[in-house]
Amino acid sequence: MFVLQLGPVREYAYTVPMKKSRFLDPAGMAIAMPAALLLGGACVLPLGWLLFTLVGSEQVRAELSISSFRLAMLARTLLYGISVAVLATAMAMPAALVLGRGPWWLRRLLWVVLPAGLLMPSLAYAYGWSQFVRLGREQFAAIGVVFDPAGFWDVTRCTWTLAGWLWPIPAILVGLNLARMDVGVQQQAAVDGALWRITLRQLVAPAAASLAVVTLLATQEFAVYEPTGISVIATEVRMVFETGAFSGLANPMTVPLGGQMTSDQASRAAAAVATGLPLIVVTLALAAVAAWLGVRTSATDQVALAQWPRAMNAPLWADIVAVVVMLVMLLVPVWSLVVSLRRPLSPSTIWTEFAPELGGAAMVAGIVVVACLILALSMSARWIRGGLVLAGLSFLVGGQFLAIAAIRLWNRPGLEWVYDAFPVTVLLYLGRFGWLALIGAWGTWGKGWEELRSMAAVDGAGPLRTAMHIVWPVAWPMLLAGALLAGALSLTEVPATVLLQPSNPQVLTPMLMTWVHMARYDPMIEASLLMMASIVVPWLVVVLLSVPAKRR
Repeated sequence: MFVLQLGPVREYAYTVPMKKSRFLDPAGMAIAMPAALLLGGACVLPLGWLLFTLVGSEQVRAELSISSFRLAMLARTLLYGISVAVLATAMAMPAALVLGRGPWWLRRLLWVVLPAGLLMPSLAYAYGWSQFVRLGREQFAAIGVVFDPAGFWDVTRCTWTLAGWLWPIPAILVGLNLARMDVGVQQQAAVDGALWRITLRQLVAPAAASLAVVTLLATQEFAVYEPTGISVIATEVRMVFETGAFSGLANPMTVPLGGQMTSDQASRAAAAVATGLPLIVVTLALAAVAAWLGVRTSATDQVALAQWPRAMNAPLWADIVAVVVMLVMLLVPVWSLVVSLRRPLSPSTIWTEFAPELGGAAMVAGIVVVACLILALSMSARWIRGGLVLAGLSFLVGGQFLAIAAIRLWNRPGLEWVYDAFPVTVLLYLGRFGWLALIGAWGTWGKGWEELRSMAAVDGAGPLRTAMHIVWPVAWPMLLAGALLAGALSLTEVPATVLLQPSNPQVLTPMLMTWVHMARYDPMIEASLLMMASIVVPWLVVVLLSVPAKRR
């Protein structure tokens, strides 16, 4: 208590709560310890290894040379990624209008279906579109469209596939910003006859942020490009790490390997880091641009609480196009897989054939959910500064580099209990998707929550009691939803899982990566359908959790 006396007449008493030092707060340190350990093993160690390799490896410094091959590969990767982003954003605009200004029933349908499509495994989704191309090969050839491996139309197919997989991202980001626009400004624009011109101008920033996000995600993908020999940085990183040599210059993924191959894992890891460094730099730059645009949009727009007039409703054509695009992007690859089966579709046969691998994947994903929930609970009780930044950086460097770092860190004598069992896979997925759990925990440190925490502190409650009696009873649906999303993505993660094999327990993704090169293979089709179906249950649980979360 400090007494501030202003003049000889009046006294004003202000109660100033004394903040305890984080370093002298044993209870706070104990609460933060689980999050610190999980973040340390899943994010700090891989990022530290990557930084040490970049700075301390003489081989990396020697291979950081700018050659025509590297420049062409970087340009090709960026060209494909930007093409995917532009196409995905164009697909998403009608759905974004519906999410922001459409009828309530269609908005709810899109909010449920679009994220489910985004959770689909890229490997299975791409195989579905390849089956569609195979089924219509004669019709495509009749109009002069021939899908030669690594040719123009094959690249177009891959671009279309990635755009169809990632288009919910710009739809959601632009739709959210459209819903947050100030209704008063929109009404004035409608009176002036410039509603859509003003609206489009206000959506430039979120659309540009969507382009950056989709580009960085598309450039990290290799499962779509690799089966037909299309060379991008992601495919070269995998090849360099597994073989120790670049592929040929004329057709980098299909001709015999050139260069001197090596069996030294440390050298191959350093060469892979040097190969992917330009992509890491571009990814961080795109993430920075997206974050800056997001902050700028949040600073200028206001949350719209009032109902908008009928004149601001999304046009009918937007409703129709949004539904058509959603049905085409989701149903066509699934239908193509089902039609391509030579034997009757039998769920019992599929379950019998793939039960061990699916059980292993489900076990790992379940442990990831528990670890993410512990992380979210700990961070909602005692926030660790920089934790979300570390998790975001761990996600941005990509699954391949996290897998290489995990191999180099844990594949050592005495650490078999980590590397030859599920802990290494759990840490890998936690580093890849732990930011989803932290987003939920970060939401419990807003202004309204700070007032509740301050009131509890005045009443003598410590951070643990505050979390147990105030934060967790209210925020548990949001925290659990973030953990379940991380677990669902762990079921279908491709880049990290493929490099980290053989894994214990065995999961389904490496088997699919082996079969994806076959044009028509029943086990690959059945496993793809099984992986697509496996994300339905966790996503439905997340949808159900959103109802109490919104009410609370």
